[in-house]
Amino acid sequence: MSVLKSWFFILIVLIGSSVYTLQRIGVVLPVFVNNYLNDILSIPIVLSIILIVVRLIRGNSFQLSLWMIISVVLYFSFYFEYYIPQFNPRYTADILDVGCYLLGGITFYFAQRYCIPT
Repeated sequence: MSVLKSWFFILIVLIGSSVYTLQRIGVVLPVFVNNYLNDILSIPIVLSIILIVVRLIRGNSFQLSLWMIISVVLYFSFYFEYYIPQFNPRYTADILDVGCYLLGGITFYFAQRYCIPT
């Protein structure tokens, strides 16, 4: 459960929740914040939650491998930028989102090494 106490996890959840809340109440946000920030934060949030679950099962010193992180980034990229836009007009494919997922994966990789206690 040390991930839940990590300043990194708390910060990304607070930022992501704030952006989402501001969008829902109709606050006009800068284009980057409105369109891309939560895409960047989604990967570290999801991977942090995965890390919490795995550490409950395997022990507190477990770290997600680079291949696990890459797998999640590829899954998000395929699912949200290719698959869903074919069936739901609310979603649009955007190559910049793939870059955001990649940036989020890189951020998590380094945060796991240096910011999330074991």
